Amino acid sequence: MLISFLKKDEDGKSQSKFMGKGDIIFLLVLALLIGGGWYLFKTSKEETHEHYAKCDALYLADNLIEAKECYEDGALKLNYRIDSLDSIGYLRIGIIDSVLSE
Repeated sequence: MLISFLKKDEDGKSQSKFMGKGDIIFLLVLALLIGGGWYLFKTSKEETHEHYAKCDALYLADNLIEAKECYEDGALKLNYRIDSLDSIGYLRIGIIDSVLSE
């Protein structure tokens, strides 16, 4: 049983009235896992938006070769990818390829 709300007597010793040490450790580990997951999600999301902002700046500054490399690199290394940003990246890679092939 994970959570023990009942007071138990073992060897004449009484435990905490509300929760035991194991329960507290379990809740701390659970809180750390949830907090760590939230932090990982948040940083991955920020990293993705910063990367696409950098690529967008290169594209708008007509550094097409660097922008294409940036969009292609983002498709390979980013953990958090939104379909809309992914679509913009592939659309701009297609535009850059058509402009450079002319």
